[in-house]
Amino acid sequence: MTNDPLKAAWQQAKLPARSDLSALLRTRGGHPVMSRIRRQLILEGGCYVLFLLVYYDFFDGHTRPLYLNIILVLSVACMLVQHINGYLLAAGRLKAPDILQSLQLKVRQLQQYAWLSVGSRVLGWGGILLFFCSGINWTTPKYWLLAGITIAIVIQMVLLWQLWQRRINRINDTLLALKE
Repeated sequence: MTNDPLKAAWQQAKLPARSDLSALLRTRGGHPVMSRIRRQLILEGGCYVLFLLVYYDFFDGHTRPLYLNIILVLSVACMLVQHINGYLLAAGRLKAPDILQSLQLKVRQLQQYAWLSVGSRVLGWGGILLFFCSGINWTTPKYWLLAGITIAIVIQMVLLWQLWQRRINRINDTLLALKE
């Protein structure tokens, strides 16, 4: 018998069976964060697919060279695959036998995904810019506009990289605390 009521309540508590927890998550549509990620993936994926369906007519894809159309499709597909990969990474279960090894594995996966995320966006936006910038009669104001768009994309990529580094550092801090 213990004098600590919280400890006594913890020891007497019945843990729900794993199947009960799984059933509860399935009836509620999964984890709320995963539901938001899935909703974002569906929305962005739908927009990418819609863009690919209409670019040929709306943005004169039929008047551009075939290689530019291929680059555009591959660029948009690259960003879509990156989103799907992110969802699968977030949905992936921890596979190591203990929490410390699981977090170490997750950190390595997140570091790889951070490179993939930033790299695929750079390639994707580069391909989209290449498609839309071809065939333009370049003047000084158009060069300035392109420079402004390029700077905005570079700033977004730097912010995205910093976001991933903060997330990874937070997990690394948790790892260090667990090792102590």
